[in-house]
Amino acid sequence: MQPRPSIIAALLFALALPTSAMADDATTPPQVLVPAARDAEWHSYRHAYQAARFFAPFLATRPLIQAHMQIRPNTPDEPMDGLQVQLAGESVNQTIAVDALGRATLPMLKQAYDEDAVLRLNRRKGHYHFSGRFSIRERDDGIYSAADLRAACEQLLSAQRASGYRLRLIGKRCAGVTFVYAPDDTTAQVRHRDASGKETPLAIAPGAAFEGPPMGSYRVAQYRYANWPEQGQLLISGHLLAVGTIYE
Repeated sequence: MQPRPSIIAALLFALALPTSAMADDATTPPQVLVPAARDAEWHSYRHAYQAARFFAPFLATRPLIQAHMQIRPNTPDEPMDGLQVQLAGESVNQTIAVDALGRATLPMLKQAYDEDAVLRLNRRKGHYHFSGRFSIRERDDGIYSAADLRAACEQLLSAQRASGYRLRLIGKRCAGVTFVYAPDDTTAQVRHRDASGKETPLAIAPGAAFEGPPMGSYRVAQYRYANWPEQGQLLISGHLLAVGTIYE
């Protein structure tokens, strides 16, 4: 039996619940943490757990992509720095790491599920929301083959369609990928190496990290398939945050 669209929407909403270490009160401005403690954005861990279980099958046969919970700002000017999520229940109390794009991996804890623990964000209600995020897996060696990038984009597009976005993606095709860096990363560099060994740098400019509503501006290198030969490698320097997709 296929889940109804309303159920899928709820699971997608739950999936992006982010997490991170709670800041020390001595170093964190009280105007951020104190109001949030009284009126914090939060969500049910049980719903987030069910969402993570829902997405797991879409990754099983797609090894080049990953899925995370994600904290997303409601407007692009909301800061992503310092986001913190605490998992709190009757006997469970821990923090979960959040990356610079608000992505987090939910720990699958039966005890927290049984207690219906909550995931509490250190921000007031109404400024951020929780959503799911597929992205291409980053490589530790910083070397991406052109063939793998094409395959990864196809895997991500098919996972999105299979998990409930089929109508929104009608007629869309993979046109390339984006390499995402922090807006202040001066070491960012992406080079294309062709079959002869010649290396050509890709332009890096301000842009969106992912498809969909903007989360603010990052430094982005776009690798569009139409502009490069099918064979080759992409060589990454600097601190890469993520690899996203370009659809047309």
